[in-house]
Amino acid sequence: MEDKASRDTDPSISRVELSADPADLFVILYDLLPEERFCGNEAIDWFQNSTVRGFADHICKQVLRTGRVTERLRGEIAREIDNHAHRGMFAALVGLDWALAAANPFSPAYDESAMSSLRVRYVLHGHLNNPRETTGLLLPRCARPGKVVSEWEHKADFFGVHRVTRSDCDRIRLERIPSRNDPGFTAGETVSVGAVPVLQNYDDLVFEWPRRGPGRRYRISPSKDLGDRFGEVIENLRESGAEIGVLPESTVSKLLVPRWESRLRELPKDSRLRWLLLGTGPVEDTNPPPNRAVLVDCRTGETILEQDKMAGFTLTADLAEQWRLPGGPHRGPAREDISRGLDITVLDSSLGRLAVLICEDVKQAVPWAAKLQALGVSHILVPLFAAPIQRARAQWERQAAQRCVEEFGAWVVLSNSLAVGAQWDTPPYLEPGDGFNCAVVGPPERRATTYTELYDTQLCRADSAVDPSRVHYRNGTPVTAEDGMPLPLPSVRAGWADTEPTWAEADEEPDWGEAG
Repeated sequence: MEDKASRDTDPSISRVELSADPADLFVILYDLLPEERFCGNEAIDWFQNSTVRGFADHICKQVLRTGRVTERLRGEIAREIDNHAHRGMFAALVGLDWALAAANPFSPAYDESAMSSLRVRYVLHGHLNNPRETTGLLLPRCARPGKVVSEWEHKADFFGVHRVTRSDCDRIRLERIPSRNDPGFTAGETVSVGAVPVLQNYDDLVFEWPRRGPGRRYRISPSKDLGDRFGEVIENLRESGAEIGVLPESTVSKLLVPRWESRLRELPKDSRLRWLLLGTGPVEDTNPPPNRAVLVDCRTGETILEQDKMAGFTLTADLAEQWRLPGGPHRGPAREDISRGLDITVLDSSLGRLAVLICEDVKQAVPWAAKLQALGVSHILVPLFAAPIQRARAQWERQAAQRCVEEFGAWVVLSNSLAVGAQWDTPPYLEPGDGFNCAVVGPPERRATTYTELYDTQLCRADSAVDPSRVHYRNGTPVTAEDGMPLPLPSVRAGWADTEPTWAEADEEPDWGEAG
């Protein structure tokens, strides 16, 4: 029980206008509840308090009956806030959060007709709150940070929705996928991924070294002849049973996009392949062009997400020599000659909340990491043009993926080509058989309790440039094939949602009776 002195520190909370809309009321109260209350044990004690949880349960039941916060219930909440200040506010938030779980399309456990208007609002507009009443966004949760925790530490951790402020939305384009393009995955479902290298060696690429002033630049584009193997790539993806295809960097251009689309139209109706990330490349005639990723719906042929590379990679002379890139001798650093993107597109779907980050973007994390964490991004596709991924040690790309698992709880698909590995000057620390062109890193199926089980890591290799990558190691253990069967494809899990921390235990909850 808070004393009078603590209540008097913020008298405005007892005079706030309470909305009848559950999502808007959550936003109002959430923004008023100070983060400082979560720095110690206060919020943890509140959550485990039987009176708090009893009032939260009472609010949840009443909201689920009507889909609204009735005038009578608003009066009860106002009195609770007036009597107990931030603790009362927290109790109301917990109850609203539990009720809002019924409006979460990622949740398989609820079907409350009274919350249908909020579900429709979310499906149509991509947010639970009404932007005419409250700023920013309120989104269902589909992932939790994968770090080891025994008790939640931050305000956002306690709830099954994401409060996204107006500043969090800056430079983010959140889009809700149309139903015709949504595969309809269910929460927790295993989704197979086909990562095809496409690029066999440097003959599949065009390297340019344009000069602008004293500096050196480089461009890497796919050869126009690369399109000759597109049909085989797509057919192999179909035969593998992959549901999502992910291709590497430098596999698409303005000339090649129509050839990809033409081949996709040849897919039979029984194909399981739903989405294909065509990789990246210069898809516009601008000078310099963007390095753009294109994600398409394989059944409709529609482009459902585009993403421009935001962080150009500076190529050093020693790395260019090590990779044996054409255009030498290499002297001094060379800047990637692209028009960089400024915004990240996040796609809401039954898979979860999806983003595409291109190679260096996933490493240069500071500008976007907090925003993607605020939005609750659950899946990240990363096309690469890089040296082979190693098993013996986690290098920059796996380290970046692991950071996404810890901070967001996201699944990260790293998809590389064979081009660099086919020709680079192999360093002595790369053991025979230790090169991989795909890695999938995600949270373990159960919440991690030790630091040795933080990541579910699948290391994958393709037999050729047109074959999907197969899992050779999972969590350090070799994967063996069943008799007569190929090694499995890598996989991710569709987004999930939980309504409350599993560590919470409360005393017997009081009966709050019925409210009209």
